Amino acid sequence: MNINSRTYTEIATTRAKRQLQDLLDSNSVPAAYRKSMIELGKLLADAVSPSLENKSTLIVSTAEDADYLQFGVSSFLKSKGIDTKLAVFWNHHYQLSNSSSVAPIVHKFIEPGYKCARNIIVVKSVMSGSCVVRTNLIEMLDEVKRAEHVFILSPVAHKNSEEKLKNEFPKHISDKFKFFCFAIDDKRDVSGEVIPGIGGQIYDLLGLSKQPVLSSYMPKVVEELVF
Repeated sequence: MNINSRTYTEIATTRAKRQLQDLLDSNSVPAAYRKSMIELGKLLADAVSPSLENKSTLIVSTAEDADYLQFGVSSFLKSKGIDTKLAVFWNHHYQLSNSSSVAPIVHKFIEPGYKCARNIIVVKSVMSGSCVVRTNLIEMLDEVKRAEHVFILSPVAHKNSEEKLKNEFPKHISDKFKFFCFAIDDKRDVSGEVIPGIGGQIYDLLGLSKQPVLSSYMPKVVEELVF
């Protein structure tokens, strides 16, 4: 289904479409925006859960997504009895002078027991390009040797993001990738943001003001596992 350059995927239920619209409608109300992200995480987890075959699963998240999109995914999977471990990365995402993007990992938290995971799930609030997901996947693929599948979960993706990510890896790895999203957009604004996407920069929308790595932000899900 295509509406104003947005294409909804086969897994986009009426509830998912409503939550996507809620993201756009609540982009000045962080509390409502966070709630919608959690709900979208649960809906994405519902869609991917049959493919996990009840095997141990490592969930990989950026710090900004950890308490919201990631929390929705992990809480749903845990409610279904799936064993999950969590990896959270604080990426410093910025552009180089040649306009290419980099996202080095400055801090990380990885829950013990993750190396036995048979599935990897990467959650991302919007798949605009491949930079952050590529960086975080490379960090984990070197250590999670038994992973059979890699699932990339995002409410919204740019139409070229899947191909870009696959092109960053050799075929024997990219063949493991399976993408789950509810909407695909094909336009960007002058700053490069996907439109309508998720309504803008995720940090501002969640009320974080700037990238977590620049503000000593600690997600609650990490605090609960550490302390």
